[in-house]
Amino acid sequence: MKSFRSTENRLSAIEGRRGMGVVRLTFADGSTRAVKVAKNYHLMLFMHVTSKLRCYPPQPPEGIVLPPPPPEPATECDELINLLGEAVSVEAEQHVVFLRTIHAMCQQMSERKKEKEKA
Repeated sequence: MKSFRSTENRLSAIEGRRGMGVVRLTFADGSTRAVKVAKNYHLMLFMHVTSKLRCYPPQPPEGIVLPPPPPEPATECDELINLLGEAVSVEAEQHVVFLRTIHAMCQQMSERKKEKEKA
């Protein structure tokens, strides 16, 4: 198990980056879009994605009844979250590992949202 100090250091490293990073998003139709994302904004973006992802839980096993999910909150990152959800790939100059995790979460949320709209 990791120590608290180690976790605290990792979060500080994520939050501590300064400046803007350019992220290149590639979409299914082959188009690309460059988006500037503040390097110290990744953790905030992660928190917003997780709060939205809670509203689209996976299907429970047959016979299990779960309470209804909470309504989707509006966040200041909604536009970026939607772009990341529609993007096929994410490329950046550096520090892209955490952003790829966020991208995968946005894609998962986008798929679940589409499934919910179809049902």
